[in-house]
Amino acid sequence: MKLNKNYLAMAIASAALVGCGSDDNDSNNNNPAPTAKTYAVQCATDTCTVTGTINEDLTFTADKTWVLGGFVNVGTGGKTLASAADVAAAKEAGVTLTIEAGTNILAANTGSLLVTRGSKLMAEGTAAAPITFSSIDEGFDGEGEWGGVIVQGFAPQYGQGGTGACFKDGAICNVEGEGGSEVGNYGGEDAADNSGVIKYVRIAEGGYVAGPNDEINGLTLQGVGHGTTVEYVQVHNNLDDGIEWFGGTVNVKYAVLTNNDDDDVDFDEGYKGNIQHVIIRKHPNKAAPTGKNDPRGIEANSSDNEYVPETEAAVANVTIQGSAVNIADNSNGDGKQPGMRLRGALTVAIYNSAVTGFDDCVRVDDANTDGKDDTQGAGMPAGIDAVSNVSLVNVIGNCDDKFYAKRNADTETGTVGANAAVAYDAAWALPANVGNVAAPTLTAVDNGSGFAFDSTDYIGAVKPGTAKANAWYNGWVIPGSLDQAAE
Repeated sequence: MKLNKNYLAMAIASAALVGCGSDDNDSNNNNPAPTAKTYAVQCATDTCTVTGTINEDLTFTADKTWVLGGFVNVGTGGKTLASAADVAAAKEAGVTLTIEAGTNILAANTGSLLVTRGSKLMAEGTAAAPITFSSIDEGFDGEGEWGGVIVQGFAPQYGQGGTGACFKDGAICNVEGEGGSEVGNYGGEDAADNSGVIKYVRIAEGGYVAGPNDEINGLTLQGVGHGTTVEYVQVHNNLDDGIEWFGGTVNVKYAVLTNNDDDDVDFDEGYKGNIQHVIIRKHPNKAAPTGKNDPRGIEANSSDNEYVPETEAAVANVTIQGSAVNIADNSNGDGKQPGMRLRGALTVAIYNSAVTGFDDCVRVDDANTDGKDDTQGAGMPAGIDAVSNVSLVNVIGNCDDKFYAKRNADTETGTVGANAAVAYDAAWALPANVGNVAAPTLTAVDNGSGFAFDSTDYIGAVKPGTAKANAWYNGWVIPGSLDQAAE
């Protein structure tokens, strides 16, 4: 249950009266002095406010409501690292923030949680007791009221222009993270890097605007390795993207992305990974984006000046439901949007997925890597220097204009689908006569994780015939966020 604004204000005001956490006094003169804390935890009766950089293991307990008092860092791995010794030291100095199942974490304005490389977030809720991040007011209907959750790791990131991994030629990675000046650096050469566990976690009302074209995503994954577990995650009402991957190799399963103002699944900068079982639902009652956004279900980017051909993903069992927010011409964004935009010389396979309620279901853009309209790659149209490798298997849609857009037929390398009747039942499943298919071979991206897709003989995130009470999202998502009727 979220705190009343007035009650929370009184709680924070009185927080300085009571201190939470361990005693820093060392009564044993034979022991070395403890490392000085670079963070503070101040508690009132049932509310604790955290500020600063957490530089020792800490647990957010479920018996308290925890408030992020500004940008809260976990560890110091976001600083500039100049040598292999610096990297080793950052890993050695890493700390773990543990969040107990059922814990509520609140924030206002610039409040954000940043887990830096070398440290871990162990946020493992349960279906009966999810962990919830949101703003300090009642309900979950705000937007941009705080920042979001940012996780950084030592997994590879690839530079723009096809320049390769950031660690090549002995260089140490210090990739500046998106989300404001306080975000710091990420990236490395450890594809198996482990940033912890994010499971049964809900993130709502975030997307604080840090600067022009620099909002914070609900869950930002910057150079996060496949040793990290991300499963059963909801991002709701974020002013920017739901989940965005900047490079890295972390796989994600079971995500619910609802009412987000920009894209829901967004990956680029050489991300190599796999995504399965995702429900995307655009806001049912918005006529236009709140911000200057172009709301799509999936955006994958390696286009033109952001050309990164190493970007490669396999995505399966995604249900994407659009609304008026992405099909109306408006002055906030770019007007009508596709459900998926796969942009510029990347490799993407989409399996067993459905799109409805957008202008076009799938749009593929190839890359003009030199910025010249009168040059082209061998056998390519003028202005196109590299093409995307897109494969669509059992992908159906029902969109306003057409199923497939933009790509010239003579550069097509994948299988083009077609518009079909798409309507979901109360459980967000397709009817059996539309959704059931012969199980295809789902080929995962080999990112070193050994990831294997769940074999599915159906289209969409939920198997046809599943009762809502038995759906994988039931019981832990934000109440009402997946109701079929307009909210």
